[in-house]
Amino acid sequence: MSRRPTDRDKGMVYGKTIDEVLSLKKLTPQELELHHALIEECREREMMIVESAARTQGSLQQLADACEAATQRARALATAIEKVLDEMEDLCLKLLPDEQFYHD
Repeated sequence: MSRRPTDRDKGMVYGKTIDEVLSLKKLTPQELELHHALIEECREREMMIVESAARTQGSLQQLADACEAATQRARALATAIEKVLDEMEDLCLKLLPDEQFYHD
């Protein structure tokens, strides 16, 4: 869930890479040199975020696949249980003595 920028956030850039932000800010070579360590740290963190997002996406896909498999198994089990209940009902009816049935 992304948050909405507030008045305090004026001048902040959301959803951009560090290189995109740098091109928007048009820093001088001196400013780039001054902030070189911070810029490199941001690039490293961007890579970590991209890798984490990919792993998270993979995990979510595995979870979705497992949920789908569990749902299919639950449906198959429900069908089998229904069949067993029907057969038990038939068997119970067959085991009842004839005098418990109404005859014309």
